[in-house]
Amino acid sequence: MPAEKVVVSADEIERTLPDSKTTPAPAFKPLPSPIPVWARALMWLLVPVLPLLCVVALILELASRGQEPRVRHALTSVLTLLLSISGLLTTVAAVLAVSLAPLPVVTNSGLPSLDERTDYPAFSSTAALSSTDVSSRFKPLVIVVSPMVRLWNHRNVAGSSFGAGVLLEASRDGYLFATANHVVAMGGPSASETPAAMVATAEGIWSTAQVIATASSLDLALLWVPRHSGTGHFVQPIAEPADGEDVFVIGHPEGLNYTLSTGIVSGLRDKDIQISAAISPGNSGGPVYDAHGWLVGIVSSTFDRGRDPNAENLGFAARALLVRDTGAWTFYRDGRQRLSDYLQQIQTP
Repeated sequence: MPAEKVVVSADEIERTLPDSKTTPAPAFKPLPSPIPVWARALMWLLVPVLPLLCVVALILELASRGQEPRVRHALTSVLTLLLSISGLLTTVAAVLAVSLAPLPVVTNSGLPSLDERTDYPAFSSTAALSSTDVSSRFKPLVIVVSPMVRLWNHRNVAGSSFGAGVLLEASRDGYLFATANHVVAMGGPSASETPAAMVATAEGIWSTAQVIATASSLDLALLWVPRHSGTGHFVQPIAEPADGEDVFVIGHPEGLNYTLSTGIVSGLRDKDIQISAAISPGNSGGPVYDAHGWLVGIVSSTFDRGRDPNAENLGFAARALLVRDTGAWTFYRDGRQRLSDYLQQIQTP
């Protein structure tokens, strides 16, 4: 039997719907928050002080354990919101403080290992030194030198490159060192500031050294570190190198600090001496001693094996006697007087 088609009009549907005008409003109203407004206001005042807010939150959570669930839920919601905002604000403040506020420089103010030293080497023009003698007597007089780098937070630190330096004089006022100019030329403060470098002894604690003189044409530089204690006195004699004589080199090749290498003076090249002793990056600025412990050179460069991979033992050093050429120096602070005091005391053959 075919089904009869039933048609329902829109008017009929509308008559079945409840009349919004006659429908009664809901009889319930939302409950007020169980936490008073004044209490929430007081907790908001603790947002800038995260540790105190954490203590208050812990106390309130423990105190509300006997309350009904609605009170505990409301209190937990408010504390969660406040702790989240306080934690975010504290993190932002800490990042800004680290980024903008200058941090203290974690370095030593001097060179304690030299301050305490009393047994500086003695020199003889007749007795020849062995490699063992040179290692034990002169390695403590060599330092690690790095250009000073100014970080974004105004902190001065050692740069990524480094070389060596050698003690020329220990006086009651401080220590005079010689190094290669290119070791301290990179990085450093702006041109308006007096140049400085970072230095360290075998203990590995960095100290700030003043660059008191530079001679770019000779690839030499002089450093000064003030003295804080001790009375040990030392003056390093310098000598003219002799072609073919034995020499000793101390430096930090490729980060292998205080490495001793031996060789001979292979040739005299104008202002430089050519040496056969093995040197690598990190040796620059280090001393070249003769067989009597006299300083004959300051390591300046080695032959670039990229130009010729077959090149072996081709190292060069600036002649130590060039420190006496005062016309080649550019002085800073009291550098002229420091160099003059040293030159008056040195022995030359």
